[in-house]
Amino acid sequence: MKHYLCLLYVIICLNSFSQKKSFDVQKKYSVDQILADIDYTEKYLIKFHPDPFRYISRDSLHAFVLYTKSKIDTPLTEMQARFYIKRLVAKIGCGHTDVGASKKYTKAVTKLSRPALPLNTFVIDTNRLFILNNLSKDTTIKPGDEILSIDRRSVKSILSTIYSISTTDGFNTTYKKQGTKYQWFKYYYSFCYGFKPNYLVTLKHKDHSISTYTLEAISSLKDTLIAPKKDTVICLAKIKTCNYSILKDDKSVGVLDINGFKGKNWHSFFRKSFRDIQKKKIEHLVIDLRDNGGGQINDGMNLLSYLIDKTLYLPFDRKPNLMMFNPKYKMGFGNRLTPLAFALFMPKTFYYGRLRYFFISFSKRKYAYKGNIYVLVNGKSFSMSAVAASYLKYKANAVIIGEETGGNLTGSNAVVSGKILLPNTKIQVFIPMYHLYHDIDAKNEGTGLKPDYPTHYSQEDILNGVDMDLIKVFELVK
Repeated sequence: MKHYLCLLYVIICLNSFSQKKSFDVQKKYSVDQILADIDYTEKYLIKFHPDPFRYISRDSLHAFVLYTKSKIDTPLTEMQARFYIKRLVAKIGCGHTDVGASKKYTKAVTKLSRPALPLNTFVIDTNRLFILNNLSKDTTIKPGDEILSIDRRSVKSILSTIYSISTTDGFNTTYKKQGTKYQWFKYYYSFCYGFKPNYLVTLKHKDHSISTYTLEAISSLKDTLIAPKKDTVICLAKIKTCNYSILKDDKSVGVLDINGFKGKNWHSFFRKSFRDIQKKKIEHLVIDLRDNGGGQINDGMNLLSYLIDKTLYLPFDRKPNLMMFNPKYKMGFGNRLTPLAFALFMPKTFYYGRLRYFFISFSKRKYAYKGNIYVLVNGKSFSMSAVAASYLKYKANAVIIGEETGGNLTGSNAVVSGKILLPNTKIQVFIPMYHLYHDIDAKNEGTGLKPDYPTHYSQEDILNGVDMDLIKVFELVK
């Protein structure tokens, strides 16, 4: 019996030693380590990014780096360090360049319960914050109540801080505003100011009375979202990322609601949809690109080939170099081979010292749509979504309705991406390889595509699922 007990004891000990110690998300990094990671970010962001100084000068970027370093005088956790790195990266004005947690941190927080603000929210007019869902135990808090401050910080100040760490194309602000809506605001807030067991919140109610609450945090593992209801449509075809519908109140209006340019059966879906649009003689076609963050360029060009009756070109380029073989620029094996495939098989030319390539798409004449086109956009219309909106505006005379796109009017940085790992914290900085140009006659002023008909949503519109963009379409087609 003693021998069995001894053997059991040995097994338990070996098992204990073999277990890996879990990653401590509260681990502190020294000031020198954080400063070294900031220097590393600046150096390789400039080295690898295809267009780092389009919206900020080299001197201004370096001055901000020095200012950031002057603010760090105590050890920081990875999350705290990431706050400063994100503010630095956001300065170059590239929505495809962003900062992510280290792999160990990401894995550790997946099952970690963190105390979050018990409110889902939305922003009106860029700096007014309203409650969408009350997840707290206090039933006197209602959807539509306006948040005036949190922990004695004004909403204007909070949103300004959150926007300072949010990457976007150029000087655009709508992408940042839309990125904080619903359940995301609470995590941006805690990322900037820390997770707390309680939050002091001052609200303005619908009757204009003002109340202050101490709200107990909810667990991030039990977070929930009740999204606003949507107007009903008659859905005729659907795949995971998009659907083809006819408006319930006007069957002369078709809608292609595209949530992302990717998905199984993409080409056959659009071939069948445009064939049906032609058969039903749809006079007005709505292309809904709201909350569409982009996707595959080839899929986007495929959609455009049904809507634009000419050959389309989408140029992209970079300075010739061997960065795809640089071990500091982390990429998957397939992505490392992609630039070689471009060089061997794609149309190309040299343009002002840069190697320029072209995506090309030919018009689908058989099922080409020749009616009126209305494009719905908002701040989350980004990347390939912004390409599609810009091309439809300038090449198909489409009417643009909604909000300025988050993606730049004339181009962005995309196509293939890699990343750098900061040497101490292992924070990941994602950096695209190419600059993409929109083949349109427009000047880059650092903004997205602006709508022909801007729409304004009140808090009641959002809470009740009123679609002001579709309402505008109805007004225009009558």
